[in-house]
Amino acid sequence: MSGSGLLDGVRVLDLTRFVSGAYASFTMATLGAEVLKVESPTGGDPYRNQGTARVGDESVLFMTLNSAKKSVALDFRAQSARPAVEALLASCDVFLENGRPGSLTKYRLDYESVHARHPHIVYGSISGFGDVGPDASKGGFDLILQASGGLMSVTGHEKTGPAKIGAPVTDVGAGLACVVGILAALVERERSGVGRRVSTSLLEFSMAALATLATAYLVNGELPGLLGSHSPTFAPYGAFRARDGMFVAAGAGSEALWQRFCQALGAPQLIEDPRFVDNHSRVSAREELTEEIEAFTTKRSVAEWIDIFEAAQVPADRINDVPGVLGGAQAQALGAVQTLHHETAGAYPVLGIPVRIDRHPLPIPHAAPRLGRHTREVLGSVGMASGDIDTLIRSGTASESP
Repeated sequence: MSGSGLLDGVRVLDLTRFVSGAYASFTMATLGAEVLKVESPTGGDPYRNQGTARVGDESVLFMTLNSAKKSVALDFRAQSARPAVEALLASCDVFLENGRPGSLTKYRLDYESVHARHPHIVYGSISGFGDVGPDASKGGFDLILQASGGLMSVTGHEKTGPAKIGAPVTDVGAGLACVVGILAALVERERSGVGRRVSTSLLEFSMAALATLATAYLVNGELPGLLGSHSPTFAPYGAFRARDGMFVAAGAGSEALWQRFCQALGAPQLIEDPRFVDNHSRVSAREELTEEIEAFTTKRSVAEWIDIFEAAQVPADRINDVPGVLGGAQAQALGAVQTLHHETAGAYPVLGIPVRIDRHPLPIPHAAPRLGRHTREVLGSVGMASGDIDTLIRSGTASESP
């Protein structure tokens, strides 16, 4: 069983742009939902024309985030589009948006308005800072929220300063968090018949990612600071220099693991060293401990240390680059990369969602759509006459591609 079609019969009206909302709807589409991506009839989603990588004339950035969706090119802001929007809403189970809170009110597409007219809809909303509070009206991208959300304060090194995590983790995390809430609300709707409002934000995911560190601060005021690749909670737990590069090892978590680490390192004397008598002591003396460890690790290669620690049942691994991880045997076994076929651009690779069912990866149903590829099909499916669709297209309120 492939697991595809888990959300078969669920229809999503998707007004999102950029990464967080697009990843949420991509996840739902991969799970089997029918996602109707509403785009501007002139130009479409901004990401159609952004990003440095392209396949043919298509943006890889757009195709990555919008595979498995249907494109409806419709200017939802236009008064003449209101009947079409209402018909789409009536046919959908989920409405998904990631604009600034309040930005859809003038189009009667805010939660209160939509819920009053279509109480069955589960309304999903992603924002930068949340939909309540003094910062609710602020816009925010991943970079901004990694900074203001605290992640950069614990990422980087004292010598080089705070650093942004290289991937858009708050975007992807907020998108997945929103999907979790939407799925729970859909289950609840089976009992009540009424949809709920599901909201999350990049800020809330940033704080969630800090959960273990935040608790220590809230309890005793401890702040981890910039520790490079090391942990504020365990030691040794981080990156260490070898003769030909660096590797990571987790020689903490239990005293038995610490002792195996020291034996594998060839330094059993560290077990009895009063500076490192327990984990709290080792965390306090992290710099001294790292110096002692690297006096041994720099004598062998990364590959040798990986083998040594694996034999000793001490978690350790090399620091992979992107080609290393995506081309590795484990990624291939997981079915992480899938190849889709775009109507005009041809074949392109996409990472699937981080979920497998019955040990099988979830297949992405189809490639990203051309702008307006499904406008006529979708509007016709909600009862609009062909002549009315033609009128919208002639006026520029909608567009279609053959």
